Amino acid sequence: MGVNRRDLLGMAAIGTVAASLPAMASAAKPPATLSIRNKSGRDYGEALERLRDYAAAELDAVGLPGMTISLVDAQGFAASLCVGWSDVDKRVAVDPEQLFQIGSISKSITGLWLHAAQDKGLIDLNAPVSRYLSGVPLPAQPMTVLQLLNHAGGLAHDAPVFPRTPDGKLWAGFKPGARMSYSNIGYAMLGLIIGKVSGKSHVQALEDDVLRPLGMTGAAAHIRTADRGRYATGYVPFREDGAAMSRAALIVGPWSESDNAAGAVAASAEGMAGYLRYVLALGAGKGGPLMSDAAARKLLAADIASSEFGPGARYASGFGTVQIDGKPALHHTGGMTLFSSAFHADPAAGVACFASVNGRLVSYRPRQTSAYAVQLMRAVAAGAALPPPPDPLAFRRVPKPERYAGTFIGPNGRSVTLRATDTGLVLADGRGEGRVELAGQASLATDHPAYAAHQLDFEGEAADRFWWGDTLFGRGAAPQQPVAATALKPLAGEYGGPEGTFAVLVRGNRLVAEGAGEFVRRPAGFWSPKEDIGGVTRVWFDGAVNGVPSRLIFCGMDFTRIA
Repeated sequence: MGVNRRDLLGMAAIGTVAASLPAMASAAKPPATLSIRNKSGRDYGEALERLRDYAAAELDAVGLPGMTISLVDAQGFAASLCVGWSDVDKRVAVDPEQLFQIGSISKSITGLWLHAAQDKGLIDLNAPVSRYLSGVPLPAQPMTVLQLLNHAGGLAHDAPVFPRTPDGKLWAGFKPGARMSYSNIGYAMLGLIIGKVSGKSHVQALEDDVLRPLGMTGAAAHIRTADRGRYATGYVPFREDGAAMSRAALIVGPWSESDNAAGAVAASAEGMAGYLRYVLALGAGKGGPLMSDAAARKLLAADIASSEFGPGARYASGFGTVQIDGKPALHHTGGMTLFSSAFHADPAAGVACFASVNGRLVSYRPRQTSAYAVQLMRAVAAGAALPPPPDPLAFRRVPKPERYAGTFIGPNGRSVTLRATDTGLVLADGRGEGRVELAGQASLATDHPAYAAHQLDFEGEAADRFWWGDTLFGRGAAPQQPVAATALKPLAGEYGGPEGTFAVLVRGNRLVAEGAGEFVRRPAGFWSPKEDIGGVTRVWFDGAVNGVPSRLIFCGMDFTRIA
């Protein structure tokens, strides 16, 4: 799905430490409960045991507290599987009736409402957004409602509806409709459109017209403090001032309310069964009870290529289409401050799974759990052998670790050794060792205390040198340190805002956002990632004092210099 704002900015935990969750390597086997509400003609017994064991292994490998899972098939089967802890300190197990925030899976709920509204003649999804929104500082390039639904408006991933920009307007980084670029702000505007068309709050519209008709018991389209007691406790990393690692210490995270149509639906495992049943029907071309069958088929047919969801993936109004073992499945993930979610549904096989974890760590989503559930249920339906479980840390394992092995030397004789092992890489110096994990295409992260502050960003095919912050290390010999460009030096620093920090580094004549790569100044005066020529993501430096910016504006949001 690409770099989201939370990943890009290295979000910092807010609030006091309420409880701690150390890496769970020595923890006892977590509790697990299975609730089968409806049976079908298929015997999923062994498949559910394997899924339970894999979910527990994934929680342990990543270092997260608990997981709630919902499973359905088209034959009427419905079950909830809960693994691990809802509250670690109090030793409260996850319960199938507890609410979990489903994050961006909410986008499909928004999409369903709008397609149903079009089916009823209440809206034209091919009409310009401006027809339904007045007062919003829209970009000059006209975009349609359907383009917003497909992330094809050219809008930023995240931005305020009223951004701080030189002209006070939102912008499009490419011609609307040309391609997809994931955008939460687009869905926030869709929520405003739903309010306009329905004549009531979009939250009430989603609950009345989608959640209740689908039988999503207990689900809500608004994350409210008043409901906090119904939720599992959510956990975040204790420290987020360095490179992200699995199995990091966690604390109870900060609670915040949200009614954003991009991701504010919360539901229990039991409630998500109604959603999954509808997704299976939708994939089979059935629209009831929300819309006609013709409208359902039109929804998924109006799709767009989506490399952000993987090679060959497509996207349509909140539903991605991906491949599992060469067969298509509907899919989406959701990441919130306190929860991480995913679902997969195979309408042809008639099986689906939703999984959510009450924690956030290393951009993790339980997509492997939901995909493995589909593989298991497919096998049962086909009478085939059950597949083996996936590697729960595959997304963090360093490929070809020997490529990076060696001793690297920096300025003043500082040296560090990367050593390949049976499980990957370790980083060592005279003071000890640390684990090493994949953090990007050519970037590594470590929990070695002396090197945990920054990623190791390798350069070149030979991987014979890497940047650590603004310091360059070379294999076997210290390279000459590039001189920081005079014009760029004042821009470097750390900038903080209500939602985290933005670290800016100067590496010779390049300006780099920590964890997001090189940014380039464009003729219009903003900075954007090197590959992002049109500027979907835009940064401005502002408020210079003695030539040094006191503020960074990231996609229309203020971040004040803190270092």
